[in-house]
Amino acid sequence: MANRRPLCHARKHRKMRTCVGGLRVVGYAALIGAVLIWALSYVVMKSATTDYPQLLFQFWRYAAVAAVYSIAFHRVIRAIPGSLWKTGLLWLGPANFVHGFFSIYAVQYTTPTRVVVINSLIIGVVPLLRWFHDRCNPARPERWAIGIALLAISLLLDPQDRSVQAGDALAFVGMLGYSYAIVLVNRMLTTDRASVIQVSYLAVMGCAVYFFAAAAIYALVRPDGFAVQALISQPMTIAGVLYMVVFVSLAANLLQVAGQRRLSPVTVSILFCLEPAVTGVLDYVLLGNAASWRLIVCGLLLIAATVIASLRYRTGDADEHALPAAGARSDSTPSVGQ
Repeated sequence: MANRRPLCHARKHRKMRTCVGGLRVVGYAALIGAVLIWALSYVVMKSATTDYPQLLFQFWRYAAVAAVYSIAFHRVIRAIPGSLWKTGLLWLGPANFVHGFFSIYAVQYTTPTRVVVINSLIIGVVPLLRWFHDRCNPARPERWAIGIALLAISLLLDPQDRSVQAGDALAFVGMLGYSYAIVLVNRMLTTDRASVIQVSYLAVMGCAVYFFAAAAIYALVRPDGFAVQALISQPMTIAGVLYMVVFVSLAANLLQVAGQRRLSPVTVSILFCLEPAVTGVLDYVLLGNAASWRLIVCGLLLIAATVIASLRYRTGDADEHALPAAGARSDSTPSVGQ
Protein backbone atom coordinates (compact mmCIF):
# COMPACT_ATOMS: atom_id res chain seq x y z
CA MET A 1 0.00 0.00 0.00
CA ALA A 2 2.85 2.36 0.78
CA ASN A 3 4.31 1.85 -2.68
CA ARG A 4 0.98 2.29 -4.45
CA ARG A 5 0.32 5.78 -3.11
CA PRO A 6 3.38 7.42 -4.71
CA LEU A 7 2.54 5.56 -7.93
CA CYS A 8 -1.03 6.83 -7.81
CA HIS A 9 0.13 10.41 -7.21
CA ALA A 10 2.58 10.12 -10.10
CA ARG A 11 -0.19 8.95 -12.43
CA LYS A 12 -2.45 11.81 -11.37
CA HIS A 13 0.41 14.26 -11.91
CA ARG A 14 1.06 12.89 -15.40
CA LYS A 15 -2.64 13.10 -16.27
CA MET A 16 -2.76 16.70 -15.06
CA ARG A 17 0.31 17.63 -17.12
CA THR A 18 -1.19 15.92 -20.17
CA CYS A 19 -4.45 17.82 -19.68
CA VAL A 20 -2.70 21.17 -19.35
CA GLY A 21 -0.54 20.37 -22.39
CA GLY A 22 -3.65 19.49 -24.38
CA LEU A 23 -5.26 22.79 -23.43
CA ARG A 24 -2.19 24.63 -24.67
CA VAL A 25 -2.30 22.78 -28.00
CA VAL A 26 -5.94 23.77 -28.42
CA GLY A 27 -5.06 27.35 -27.53
CA TYR A 28 -2.27 27.50 -30.10
CA ALA A 29 -4.49 25.96 -32.80
CA ALA A 30 -7.31 28.42 -32.06
CA LEU A 31 -5.05 31.47 -32.20
CA ILE A 32 -3.24 30.33 -35.36
CA GLY A 33 -6.63 29.95 -37.06
CA ALA A 34 -7.55 33.46 -35.94
CA VAL A 35 -4.23 34.75 -37.31
CA LEU A 36 -4.99 33.32 -40.75
CA ILE A 37 -8.41 34.96 -40.79
CA TRP A 38 -7.09 38.32 -39.60
CA ALA A 39 -4.21 38.32 -42.10
CA LEU A 40 -6.67 38.05 -44.98
CA SER A 41 -9.10 40.53 -43.45
CA TYR A 42 -6.93 43.57 -44.16
CA VAL A 43 -6.76 42.67 -47.84
CA VAL A 44 -10.54 42.24 -47.84
CA MET A 45 -11.15 45.58 -46.10
CA LYS A 46 -8.93 47.45 -48.52
CA SER A 47 -10.63 45.92 -51.57
CA ALA A 48 -14.20 46.14 -50.25
CA THR A 49 -14.07 49.83 -49.25
CA THR A 50 -12.52 51.22 -52.42
CA ASP A 51 -15.87 52.68 -53.57
CA TYR A 52 -17.79 52.58 -50.29
CA PRO A 53 -17.45 54.57 -47.02
CA GLN A 54 -15.25 52.80 -44.51
CA LEU A 55 -17.38 53.82 -41.53
CA LEU A 56 -20.55 52.39 -43.05
CA PHE A 57 -18.73 49.20 -43.96
CA GLN A 58 -17.94 48.67 -40.28
CA PHE A 59 -21.47 49.70 -39.31
CA TRP A 60 -23.14 47.03 -41.46
CA ARG A 61 -20.59 44.50 -40.27
CA TYR A 62 -21.23 45.04 -36.57
CA ALA A 63 -24.99 45.43 -37.05
CA ALA A 64 -25.10 41.95 -38.59
CA VAL A 65 -22.80 40.42 -35.99
CA ALA A 66 -24.73 41.92 -33.08
CA ALA A 67 -27.98 40.53 -34.50
CA VAL A 68 -26.48 37.04 -34.92
CA TYR A 69 -25.06 37.02 -31.40
CA SER A 70 -28.29 38.30 -29.86
CA ILE A 71 -30.31 35.52 -31.50
CA ALA A 72 -27.84 32.67 -31.01
CA PHE A 73 -26.82 33.42 -27.43
CA HIS A 74 -29.93 35.05 -25.95
CA ARG A 75 -29.87 32.75 -22.91
CA VAL A 76 -26.28 33.61 -22.12
CA ILE A 77 -26.94 37.31 -22.61
CA ARG A 78 -29.66 37.33 -19.97
CA ALA A 79 -27.23 35.78 -17.49
CA ILE A 80 -24.52 38.43 -17.93
CA PRO A 81 -24.12 40.37 -14.65
CA GLY A 82 -24.23 44.13 -14.54
CA SER A 83 -20.55 44.46 -13.71
CA LEU A 84 -19.59 42.67 -16.94
CA TRP A 85 -21.96 44.86 -18.94
CA LYS A 86 -20.25 47.91 -17.47
CA THR A 87 -16.80 46.61 -18.41
CA GLY A 88 -17.95 45.61 -21.89
CA LEU A 89 -19.71 48.86 -22.77
CA LEU A 90 -17.38 51.33 -21.08
CA TRP A 91 -13.98 49.70 -21.64
CA LEU A 92 -13.90 46.68 -23.95
CA GLY A 93 -16.29 48.20 -26.49
CA PRO A 94 -14.37 51.47 -26.92
CA ALA A 95 -11.07 49.55 -27.15
CA ASN A 96 -12.39 47.39 -29.99
CA PHE A 97 -14.00 50.44 -31.61
CA VAL A 98 -10.69 52.30 -31.64
CA HIS A 99 -9.01 49.32 -33.27
CA GLY A 100 -11.73 48.77 -35.87
CA PHE A 101 -12.25 52.45 -36.70
CA PHE A 102 -8.64 53.50 -37.11
CA SER A 103 -7.49 50.27 -38.77
CA ILE A 104 -9.98 50.41 -41.62
CA TYR A 105 -8.98 53.99 -42.41
CA ALA A 106 -5.29 53.20 -42.03
CA VAL A 107 -5.45 50.43 -44.62
CA GLN A 108 -6.65 52.97 -47.20
CA TYR A 109 -3.58 55.18 -46.72
CA THR A 110 -0.97 52.45 -46.55
CA THR A 111 -0.53 48.76 -47.38
CA PRO A 112 -2.21 45.93 -45.44
CA THR A 113 1.19 44.48 -44.57
CA ARG A 114 2.32 47.77 -43.03
CA VAL A 115 -0.83 47.94 -40.90
CA VAL A 116 -0.24 44.39 -39.72
CA VAL A 117 3.37 45.21 -38.85
CA ILE A 118 2.27 48.14 -36.69
CA ASN A 119 -0.35 45.94 -35.04
CA SER A 120 2.46 43.56 -34.13
CA LEU A 121 3.82 46.21 -31.77
CA ILE A 122 1.32 44.85 -29.26
CA ILE A 123 4.10 42.50 -28.21
CA GLY A 124 5.68 45.42 -26.37
CA VAL A 125 2.51 47.29 -25.41
CA VAL A 126 0.55 44.42 -23.84
CA PRO A 127 3.20 43.63 -21.17
CA LEU A 128 3.35 47.32 -20.27
CA LEU A 129 -0.43 47.49 -19.92
CA ARG A 130 -0.47 44.33 -17.82
CA TRP A 131 2.24 45.73 -15.58
CA PHE A 132 0.33 49.00 -15.25
CA HIS A 133 -3.03 47.38 -14.46
CA ASP A 134 -2.14 44.10 -12.78
CA ARG A 135 1.51 44.61 -11.73
CA CYS A 136 2.27 41.38 -13.59
CA ASN A 137 5.79 41.00 -14.99
CA PRO A 138 6.43 38.74 -18.03
CA ALA A 139 8.02 35.36 -17.35
CA ARG A 140 11.62 34.76 -18.39
CA PRO A 141 10.85 32.90 -21.66
CA GLU A 142 8.32 35.58 -22.56
CA ARG A 143 10.88 38.34 -22.02
CA TRP A 144 13.29 36.60 -24.40
CA ALA A 145 10.49 36.14 -26.91
CA ILE A 146 9.55 39.81 -26.66
CA GLY A 147 13.09 40.83 -27.58
CA ILE A 148 13.18 38.47 -30.57
CA ALA A 149 9.75 39.63 -31.74
CA LEU A 150 10.76 43.30 -31.55
CA LEU A 151 13.90 42.51 -33.56
CA ALA A 152 11.76 40.75 -36.16
CA ILE A 153 9.37 43.69 -36.39
CA SER A 154 12.26 46.11 -36.89
CA LEU A 155 13.31 44.16 -39.99
CA LEU A 156 10.04 45.06 -41.69
CA LEU A 157 10.55 48.79 -41.19
CA ASP A 158 12.30 50.53 -44.06
CA PRO A 159 15.31 52.44 -42.65
CA GLN A 160 15.23 54.84 -45.63
CA ASP A 161 11.63 55.92 -44.99
CA ARG A 162 11.73 57.98 -41.82
CA SER A 163 8.61 60.02 -42.47
CA VAL A 164 5.52 59.32 -40.40
CA GLN A 165 2.71 58.58 -42.80
CA ALA A 166 -0.95 59.22 -42.06
CA GLY A 167 -1.70 55.53 -42.37
CA ASP A 168 1.04 54.68 -39.88
CA ALA A 169 -0.37 57.10 -37.32
CA LEU A 170 -3.90 55.73 -37.74
CA ALA A 171 -2.66 52.15 -37.48
CA PHE A 172 -0.69 53.00 -34.33
CA VAL A 173 -3.78 54.38 -32.59
CA GLY A 174 -5.72 51.28 -33.62
CA MET A 175 -2.94 49.10 -32.22
CA LEU A 176 -3.26 50.79 -28.83
CA GLY A 177 -6.95 49.90 -28.72
CA TYR A 178 -6.14 46.35 -29.79
CA SER A 179 -3.57 45.96 -26.99
CA TYR A 180 -5.95 47.22 -24.35
CA ALA A 181 -8.67 44.86 -25.58
CA ILE A 182 -6.32 41.88 -25.10
CA VAL A 183 -5.63 42.91 -21.51
CA LEU A 184 -9.34 43.42 -20.78
CA VAL A 185 -10.33 40.06 -22.26
CA ASN A 186 -7.76 38.28 -20.10
CA ARG A 187 -8.98 40.06 -16.98
CA MET A 188 -12.64 39.28 -17.71
CA LEU A 189 -11.87 35.59 -18.28
CA THR A 190 -9.63 35.12 -15.24
CA THR A 191 -10.58 37.72 -12.62
CA ASP A 192 -14.27 38.20 -13.44
CA ARG A 193 -14.70 34.48 -14.31
CA ALA A 194 -16.70 35.31 -17.44
CA SER A 195 -17.38 32.66 -20.08
CA VAL A 196 -16.11 32.67 -23.65
CA ILE A 197 -19.53 33.46 -25.09
CA GLN A 198 -20.13 36.29 -22.62
CA VAL A 199 -16.83 37.99 -23.40
CA SER A 200 -17.29 37.48 -27.15
CA TYR A 201 -20.76 38.99 -27.07
CA LEU A 202 -19.72 41.97 -24.96
CA ALA A 203 -16.77 42.61 -27.28
CA VAL A 204 -19.06 42.65 -30.30
CA MET A 205 -21.99 44.53 -28.77
CA GLY A 206 -19.79 47.06 -27.00
CA CYS A 207 -18.03 47.85 -30.27
CA ALA A 208 -21.33 47.89 -32.20
CA VAL A 209 -22.83 50.53 -29.89
CA TYR A 210 -20.09 53.00 -30.77
CA PHE A 211 -20.26 52.25 -34.49
CA PHE A 212 -24.02 52.77 -34.34
CA ALA A 213 -23.43 56.20 -32.80
CA ALA A 214 -20.79 57.06 -35.41
CA ALA A 215 -23.07 55.91 -38.23
CA ALA A 216 -25.91 58.05 -36.87
CA ILE A 217 -23.67 61.11 -36.98
CA TYR A 218 -22.60 60.16 -40.52
CA ALA A 219 -26.27 59.87 -41.58
CA LEU A 220 -26.93 63.41 -40.37
CA VAL A 221 -24.02 64.75 -42.40
CA ARG A 222 -24.52 62.63 -45.55
CA PRO A 223 -28.00 61.04 -45.65
CA ASP A 224 -27.57 59.86 -49.26
CA GLY A 225 -24.49 57.79 -48.44
CA PHE A 226 -26.43 55.78 -45.85
CA ALA A 227 -28.98 54.48 -48.37
CA VAL A 228 -29.27 50.72 -48.72
CA GLN A 229 -29.14 51.08 -52.52
CA ALA A 230 -25.57 52.31 -52.24
CA LEU A 231 -24.63 49.06 -50.52
CA ILE A 232 -26.54 46.81 -52.93
CA SER A 233 -24.79 48.37 -55.91
CA GLN A 234 -21.40 47.26 -54.52
CA PRO A 235 -21.15 43.42 -54.71
CA MET A 236 -17.50 43.53 -53.62
CA THR A 237 -18.51 45.44 -50.51
CA ILE A 238 -21.27 42.96 -49.71
CA ALA A 239 -18.83 40.06 -50.08
CA GLY A 240 -16.39 41.89 -47.80
CA VAL A 241 -19.07 42.46 -45.16
CA LEU A 242 -20.01 38.77 -45.27
CA TYR A 243 -16.39 37.73 -44.83
CA MET A 244 -15.89 40.10 -41.91
CA VAL A 245 -19.13 38.92 -40.28
CA VAL A 246 -18.77 35.15 -40.70
CA PHE A 247 -15.03 34.73 -40.34
CA VAL A 248 -13.57 37.76 -38.55
CA SER A 249 -16.28 38.85 -36.12
CA LEU A 250 -17.69 35.39 -35.43
CA ALA A 251 -15.08 32.68 -36.06
CA ALA A 252 -11.90 34.63 -35.30
CA ASN A 253 -13.43 36.36 -32.29
CA LEU A 254 -14.41 33.06 -30.70
CA LEU A 255 -11.07 31.48 -31.61
CA GLN A 256 -9.16 34.37 -30.05
CA VAL A 257 -11.11 34.31 -26.80
CA ALA A 258 -10.86 30.51 -26.60
CA GLY A 259 -7.11 30.72 -27.16
CA GLN A 260 -6.65 33.38 -24.51
CA ARG A 261 -8.30 31.09 -21.96
CA ARG A 262 -5.43 28.63 -22.37
CA LEU A 263 -2.38 30.84 -22.96
CA SER A 264 -0.84 33.88 -21.31
CA PRO A 265 -1.57 37.33 -22.82
CA VAL A 266 2.07 37.80 -23.83
CA THR A 267 2.06 34.46 -25.65
CA VAL A 268 -1.18 35.55 -27.36
CA SER A 269 0.56 38.72 -28.51
CA ILE A 270 3.52 36.74 -29.85
CA LEU A 271 1.24 34.42 -31.82
CA PHE A 272 -0.51 37.40 -33.37
CA CYS A 273 2.92 38.72 -34.34
CA LEU A 274 2.87 35.94 -36.93
CA GLU A 275 0.45 38.07 -38.95
CA PRO A 276 3.14 39.89 -40.99
CA ALA A 277 4.56 36.59 -42.24
CA VAL A 278 1.11 35.17 -42.97
CA THR A 279 0.08 38.37 -44.74
CA GLY A 280 3.22 38.19 -46.87
CA VAL A 281 2.36 34.65 -47.93
CA LEU A 282 -1.20 35.67 -48.79
CA ASP A 283 0.09 38.65 -50.77
CA TYR A 284 2.23 36.31 -52.84
CA VAL A 285 -0.43 33.62 -53.34
CA LEU A 286 -3.38 35.93 -54.01
CA LEU A 287 -1.77 39.05 -55.47
CA GLY A 288 1.55 37.75 -56.79
CA ASN A 289 3.69 40.00 -54.59
CA ALA A 290 6.92 38.16 -53.76
CA ALA A 291 8.08 38.39 -50.15
CA SER A 292 11.30 40.29 -49.47
CA TRP A 293 14.18 38.79 -47.53
CA ARG A 294 13.24 41.05 -44.61
CA LEU A 295 9.76 39.55 -44.49
CA ILE A 296 11.08 35.98 -44.69
CA VAL A 297 13.60 36.54 -41.87
CA CYS A 298 10.89 38.28 -39.85
CA GLY A 299 8.62 35.26 -40.17
CA LEU A 300 11.37 32.89 -39.07
CA LEU A 301 12.23 35.05 -36.05
CA LEU A 302 8.59 35.29 -35.01
CA ILE A 303 8.25 31.52 -35.20
CA ALA A 304 11.34 31.25 -32.99
CA ALA A 305 9.78 33.74 -30.57
CA THR A 306 6.63 31.62 -30.41
CA VAL A 307 8.64 28.49 -29.61
CA ILE A 308 10.61 30.26 -26.88
CA ALA A 309 7.43 31.64 -25.32
CA SER A 310 6.08 28.11 -25.01
CA LEU A 311 9.15 26.78 -23.17
CA ARG A 312 8.44 25.50 -19.68
CA TYR A 313 10.94 25.88 -16.86
CA ARG A 314 11.03 23.43 -14.00
CA THR A 315 10.46 26.28 -11.61
CA GLY A 316 7.11 26.92 -13.26
CA ASP A 317 7.71 30.64 -13.87
CA ALA A 318 6.70 30.28 -17.51
CA ASP A 319 3.29 28.89 -16.62
CA GLU A 320 2.14 31.07 -13.76
CA HIS A 321 0.09 33.30 -16.04
CA ALA A 322 -1.26 30.56 -18.32
CA LEU A 323 -2.76 28.29 -15.68
CA PRO A 324 -5.37 30.74 -14.34
CA ALA A 325 -6.58 31.39 -17.87
CA ALA A 326 -6.84 27.69 -18.54
CA GLY A 327 -8.87 27.25 -15.40
CA ALA A 328 -11.46 29.89 -16.22
CA ARG A 329 -14.91 28.36 -16.34
CA SER A 330 -16.63 27.74 -19.64
CA ASP A 331 -20.29 28.28 -20.35
CA SER A 332 -22.21 25.06 -20.89
CA THR A 333 -25.54 26.53 -21.95
CA PRO A 334 -24.96 27.04 -25.68
CA SER A 335 -23.25 24.34 -27.69
CA VAL A 336 -22.59 26.46 -30.74
CA GLY A 337 -19.47 28.59 -30.83
CA GLN A 338 -17.50 26.76 -28.17
